[in-house]
Amino acid sequence: MEILLGTSALEPRSYLVTVSEHLERLGHEVLVFAAERLAAPPELRVVGVERDLPLAPDAIYSQDAEAALLLADLYPLTSQLFVAHGDREDVWLPPQLAGVVARVVVLDDRTADRARAAAVPHELLRLRRPVDLDRHAHRGELPERPRARLALEGFSDYRRGLLQRALAEARIEADEDGELAIGRGQAIVDALAEGLAAYVYGDQGGDGWVTPQRYERVEADGFRGRAGPWATTFEQLCDDLERYDPAMGPANRALAGAHDARVHAQQLVEALQALAPRRDPVAAPLRELARVVRVEAASSRRAEELGAAAAAARGRAGDAERRAGEARARTDELAAKVAELEQELADARNRLEELEGQRGRGVRALLGREGKVPSSEG
Repeated sequence: MEILLGTSALEPRSYLVTVSEHLERLGHEVLVFAAERLAAPPELRVVGVERDLPLAPDAIYSQDAEAALLLADLYPLTSQLFVAHGDREDVWLPPQLAGVVARVVVLDDRTADRARAAAVPHELLRLRRPVDLDRHAHRGELPERPRARLALEGFSDYRRGLLQRALAEARIEADEDGELAIGRGQAIVDALAEGLAAYVYGDQGGDGWVTPQRYERVEADGFRGRAGPWATTFEQLCDDLERYDPAMGPANRALAGAHDARVHAQQLVEALQALAPRRDPVAAPLRELARVVRVEAASSRRAEELGAAAAAARGRAGDAERRAGEARARTDELAAKVAELEQELADARNRLEELEGQRGRGVRALLGREGKVPSSEG
């Protein structure tokens, strides 16, 4: 088959690279459509509206709503498989327009629940997040005291600070090549494949260690840190880090087998082959809708960035206010101390004057007894 993967901006990059490579290993022709003009990574064969578009691909696999709408306009009779990469941003969910998408791949149960709640129903195909088990090879035995590999992109300063304090308390150093992976999403799946200890920690909290007992629950949430109330406090983080066990490594490598990219690619091929061609084009202004999706997504990203910046500013303002309050309290304390010292100094001066007066009277009395006091008479 000639398969066209559709994206607006070559994201999520790791998924595109993994899926493209494994579909090509199966002998399929794979091209990646990008709505934006972007530098293509060497692993991907990228085409666009104005360059190298295939005449009639056998199948389309869209990664976001904008790409799905554009490709439905470019290839009006080619059915699309769509992958929903998450439940938080609307651009990752299929367009709510009948006929654009034939079937939807979901990578976790939380996203599946949101897709089912949408106004336009779609048949869902539940797959697991893929990982190349050869590229992410098993690292071998883990040390008794690990180093931490942190994947904290998009995290708030509060969540970062909480984790860094806990790592310092546990005397665990951060290292890009560490044996303990802390993060969420694909970073955790990659860690499982490498046989690392994996700790799910998200921007809304955390689910703690990935273990065979917890795996199904945290995988259903997409390793996003929202499956349960674990590891949301500094104390809980410290307690969990103390429970690190090198035996987590081989157990996690075994769990990674469920995420084998080769199996994922095979499942995609089956789903793409099962798609029936469209009978009629979608009767809608698809390019205009794609533009609206693009603008809305950009506005949402800016709003999120501004919200994060505002939250950070509020945090800094709160810190400054606390420091100012502490400084005011210290100033009041010092002022009271100065007043106390000034009073002590005044009391000391008064006492000194009294002593000087007493010493003068004492000398005159002594001289008088010895008949040495000068007479005041002429």
